[in-house]
Amino acid sequence: MKKSEFLTLWEYATNNLAEYFSARYFGNGAESYWIADDIGGVFVIADYFFNLSDMVDFIKHSYSKEKMFEYYDFALKEHTEGRVPTNIKNYKSL
Repeated sequence: MKKSEFLTLWEYATNNLAEYFSARYFGNGAESYWIADDIGGVFVIADYFFNLSDMVDFIKHSYSKEKMFEYYDFALKEHTEGRVPTNIKNYKSL
């Protein structure tokens, strides 16, 4: 397989994951897009911002919609106050 084919597959899979995340946590039809069309960078959904790693972790660790928003607010507050928040994997067990 050529490099361009791998990249095309990665972009396809990444877009599918982002669409799944958007539908799971925000419902179908929520406005969403990659900032600057940079697939795998920062994904915006209804004025919320997510990186690919966080989206993967929320799905991987079976976060409910409520717990995902709870963590999002927690992490935002921690960053605002100059602290590094507990990671998504460990937050659920607190």
